[in-house]
Amino acid sequence: MARLPAPCIESPSVRRLLIGLALAGLCLLSVGSAVAGNGGVAPPDSATESGSSINTLYWLIIGITSAVFILVEAVLILFIIRYRRRPGSPEAEEGPQVHGNTRLELIWTLVPVLILAAIIAVTIVKVPSVNAEPPAGSDPLVVEVVGHTFYWEYTYPNGVVQVDDLRLPVNRPVRLQLEAADVIHSWWVPELTGKRDNIPGRTNTLDFTVRKTGTFTGQCAEFCGVQHAVMTTTVEVVPQAEFDAWLADQASAQAAGTSDLGEQTWTGACAKCHALDGQGDVGPAIAGNSTLSDKTSLSRLLAEGQDNEGVDGFMPPVSTGWPEKQLDALIDYMVESGLAPAPAGETGAQGQGG
Repeated sequence: MARLPAPCIESPSVRRLLIGLALAGLCLLSVGSAVAGNGGVAPPDSATESGSSINTLYWLIIGITSAVFILVEAVLILFIIRYRRRPGSPEAEEGPQVHGNTRLELIWTLVPVLILAAIIAVTIVKVPSVNAEPPAGSDPLVVEVVGHTFYWEYTYPNGVVQVDDLRLPVNRPVRLQLEAADVIHSWWVPELTGKRDNIPGRTNTLDFTVRKTGTFTGQCAEFCGVQHAVMTTTVEVVPQAEFDAWLADQASAQAAGTSDLGEQTWTGACAKCHALDGQGDVGPAIAGNSTLSDKTSLSRLLAEGQDNEGVDGFMPPVSTGWPEKQLDALIDYMVESGLAPAPAGETGAQGQGG
């Protein structure tokens, strides 16, 4: 059978059109991915200076690598079209042999060196602003952040405890003291700043100042177990006066046993394995179990966990570092919500609320 000619590809104008279409497609692919936001390659807009520095470095590198990718692919397409085997030429015929080009070899050696030098220079300039210590006299808010399996526990300087939800004042330096109670976790809220690891036996710090109010969500960025995906956090940033009033109210309510600390603890530390109504999920059903309202037994279970061959599943210790008020609040909440029976010797649910 005779081979059909391909005169359309022979035309210089058609070749230029094909090359142009290929370049346009590559450009659209890069731009489309970038503007897709969190669903693509673009990082979220940052609410902190340190986050903005990270974004600058990100865009520098993504811009350079995209340009290199487009250039290489364009040259590849050009060579495929320009040096293809012509119709009617023998299949065993070799193309022109190129034995070297000193100028071209110098160019493709020097250009990458200059690109790396530019990336290094910008990085050296920007890195000091990432996790920079607060200026002297700025009175940073210091919050202890402990990563547990599988929740975050925040403790403020006045002793207020929050589970999974962190509240901060706007335009005030913040220092997070990051620790871990069991395995390595990593605190990360992409709209605020970079991530930093919570490591058992070590305290890392993360410094930043949030420049706008709003609610920001984050996720543990270090795989920490089967429920890693549910180890999320929320950061609510409010005006300083509102924050101060909230912190004082929480201190009073937690001291009196009238806060929602019990509910927070149940939702963050218990329900992620046992479900909100205690019917069981990853962990067994526990609703109505008398251990839930027996402070001595529950305290031991939460502090030591459970790894019994006669019981299906494994429960890690979850209460490491809890103040006593948190355990009391959890028991009160479980009894009052009907998750746990009333303590022995009592009729009906008693307590001061979660």
